[in-house]
Amino acid sequence: MNNFRKLLSMVAILAMGFAIMQCKDDDGDDAVTPSKPQVQSDLTTLALKTGEAKTAVLTISAAGKIKDVTATADKGTVDVSDKTGVGEATGTAKVNYTAAAEAGAAKITVTVTDEASQSVTLDITVDVSEQPPIEIEAGDVEGTWGPDRVILVHGDVTVPKGKTLTVAEGTTVIIDGDGTGFIVEGNFYSMGTAEKPNLFTVPDSQKKKENIFAGLWGGILGTENSTEMVVLYSRFEYAGAPAKASTPIVTSGELEEGDPRFTLYFNNPDGKFIMQNSIVAYTKDDGMRINQGELLITNNTYMLTGESGGEGLNVKSGAVGDVAYNVFISTATNAIKWSNSDDRSPQNDVNVYNNTAINCGWRQTKAGRGGSFNLEKGGRGQSYNNMAVNCKYGTRFPKAPDNPDPLNSITGNNLYYGNNDESVEGFYPETGSIAKGDPMTEDDVAGDKGENDPKFANWDVTEFDVDAAKNSANADFLPDFDVTVGAGSPALSKGKTDFDTNFEKHTVAGVDYTVPAPSNFIGAKSN
Repeated sequence: MNNFRKLLSMVAILAMGFAIMQCKDDDGDDAVTPSKPQVQSDLTTLALKTGEAKTAVLTISAAGKIKDVTATADKGTVDVSDKTGVGEATGTAKVNYTAAAEAGAAKITVTVTDEASQSVTLDITVDVSEQPPIEIEAGDVEGTWGPDRVILVHGDVTVPKGKTLTVAEGTTVIIDGDGTGFIVEGNFYSMGTAEKPNLFTVPDSQKKKENIFAGLWGGILGTENSTEMVVLYSRFEYAGAPAKASTPIVTSGELEEGDPRFTLYFNNPDGKFIMQNSIVAYTKDDGMRINQGELLITNNTYMLTGESGGEGLNVKSGAVGDVAYNVFISTATNAIKWSNSDDRSPQNDVNVYNNTAINCGWRQTKAGRGGSFNLEKGGRGQSYNNMAVNCKYGTRFPKAPDNPDPLNSITGNNLYYGNNDESVEGFYPETGSIAKGDPMTEDDVAGDKGENDPKFANWDVTEFDVDAAKNSANADFLPDFDVTVGAGSPALSKGKTDFDTNFEKHTVAGVDYTVPAPSNFIGAKSN
């Protein structure tokens, strides 16, 4: 038995010896794990401006031979290019970094891996500072502003006929001048994104309550030569400065010298106007006016437009299109007014559906004028699924001689709420031709004071003060809000969907903008 154990021990020793022999290299030496790779950068810190790019060069050595070089960044973007020495003991690579739009510190981490699966990392610190503003003086402008830049405009600028001004995403345009404005003879595109919206505003020192209706700059005004205007994810505020003599909007007769200008204006019967996911706030008079052309205006928000008169959106003769899923808060008169005023061809024909108007119409000082959705003076269109909450009037088709086209104008499936007697009395205003009980009102949701609360996600409709709303001095900046209707809302499943939009899509600069279908809820937003 002892001999057997000795035999087993000897076999084990021989096996170990054999294994050790197998680990020898061809020269008989023991195999040695190579040392880890080493990497150095010609730059240990990158200092650059927002949006700028810079490159660091790496020097690499790896006894185990270079397999790969990668890089990551906690802010901004980074990639590795021009790798040399892969499969060899030495090499180089370039680390290409582009700073984010926000200033601050960042870090790049470089990882080098060898063919023995060993890796080493190197950190490169990044210091990003703000770009200085771009100064624009009065004169002609074209090309691209931005992305991710601040533009200071110091005087009236014009986009010449046949030229285009594009404002790229993440750009802030500060209009700093006495009534400075934009005249667009060519094309204007403000191409913000959800992640990087654009902003057109005034200097910070002027952003105060007393300037809500001051009209500090002249807006962006297209002429009859402007063929395309596209506005996406852009905010415009504090417009409405007095119109200047000899400018196109005065010489064309649209405004008189000294009248408040509009935030946005379009006036080409053969042109196209697209506006989506944008904001118009704090205007002296009309927030926007569209006189002519094809239009698509959807998913926008209008806040505090018009001091003692003016609409959120005013659409006149020569305009054809669709307006849907917009929110209007505290307009002086109507949320939307559309008419065939001035009798241009084609006849005004705009479908207005799934919009929400809140607290509108109270600052209008002229008798008989109110606020929510107003179709008049020979205009035509389908007006469905609109919501008026604590507004002076519900949907209104004026009586003759200001009545809309009687054969081609229809409304229905609207929701009206009022926490006060005046709003309730105005659901079907006496100055209009639509009376409660008419066939067009059969599918409306309307009741007594306090009934049919739309149940907004973050807006208490019961707190509205109708008397305070009549005085423009009481206007103030809005807190955060959400007017999405949720479970239990009387707006749900009450919308009309079996009608056609005026267009299916619009194509501008090679991009298709689809016209949204109507929804089976009332108002602009639903879960």
